[in-house]
Amino acid sequence: MSPQGKRDLRHAARARRRELAEAMDGDAAAAAIAEAVLRFVPDPSRVAVYESLPDEPPTGRLVEALIAAGHEVIVPVLLADWSLEWRYAVPGASGDRGTVTRPTGSPDTDAGADWLGTDALATCDLVVTPGLSVDPHGTRLGQGGGCYDRALVHRDPAAPVVTLLHEGEQSESDLPVDEHDLPVDGYVTTSGRVVRLR
Repeated sequence: MSPQGKRDLRHAARARRRELAEAMDGDAAAAAIAEAVLRFVPDPSRVAVYESLPDEPPTGRLVEALIAAGHEVIVPVLLADWSLEWRYAVPGASGDRGTVTRPTGSPDTDAGADWLGTDALATCDLVVTPGLSVDPHGTRLGQGGGCYDRALVHRDPAAPVVTLLHEGEQSESDLPVDEHDLPVDGYVTTSGRVVRLR
């Protein structure tokens, strides 16, 4: 698929996501995701999650439930070079453009932050990623920056990678794959459905 074709696919996926997010019962979706993911987290674990933006499947309750169950949770911050730096999650935090990106500065200039490095996924037992869609082969359609594909090269190969989707965002047909794209092992939907692919 051409770069333009992939951009068009993302554009359509974002439009579908806006519609699904508007119709979503946020509390029910958050509870379903948390319950579904907790069922397959090894104990005790370090889990990488992300702080969801308003139209994404909600992760706040998942983070809180993981911490309450005794797991260590880390979340990413996007750096100016599109790499992901990791820090410990804070219960009750919600994602917005200010908390999930840091366009200037470096980790050691942020007072009070406990930065874990760009290779922190190597220490995780489970990685939960964002994505616009996932196909039956585990190909994940991301937002186009490639930050998660670069981050996933650091993960422990034994650690499963799952993507959170709104119910209805999964793709029955093959998604385009670029050389740098790394497959995921499954996905969890806002209805609590867990689909293992690999």
